[in-house]
Amino acid sequence: MTESPLEQEPQRHTGYLIRRAQQAHLAAWTRIVSTEISSVQYAILVTLDRLGEASQRELCDEIDLDRSTIADLVSRMERRDLIARQRSREDARRNTVTLTDHGRAERIRLRPLVAQVEDALTGALTPDMRTGLREALRAVLQTRAE
Repeated sequence: MTESPLEQEPQRHTGYLIRRAQQAHLAAWTRIVSTEISSVQYAILVTLDRLGEASQRELCDEIDLDRSTIADLVSRMERRDLIARQRSREDARRNTVTLTDHGRAERIRLRPLVAQVEDALTGALTPDMRTGLREALRAVLQTRAE
């Protein structure tokens, strides 16, 4: 009995499929949303919009990034006037980050475009399949975190 092409290597491996899905996401993001603001930077805008203010460490925890990556992203976003960084009033060793007016406007402007990327990626799925995909990916990530 012959394996179907979908069950042959590498197509049968989850990691391969996740990598291909990430490539599709990046292509759709670049085409639909922005070549200047990455999906990770958008996640920072969304998180700061929700929290109001966060330390760089809190952003690391919220978005699941390491400290060197967040420091680089924050610097780039600060140069583009998307966020403002200042020393914490409570702890001078800590930086806090907030959205600028420009950052908030970009977050609002990009929101419907991000929804278009979601549709481009999962439009062929039923609503139940979309929910199941997100739940399965969260379970994979939760297992990794433990």
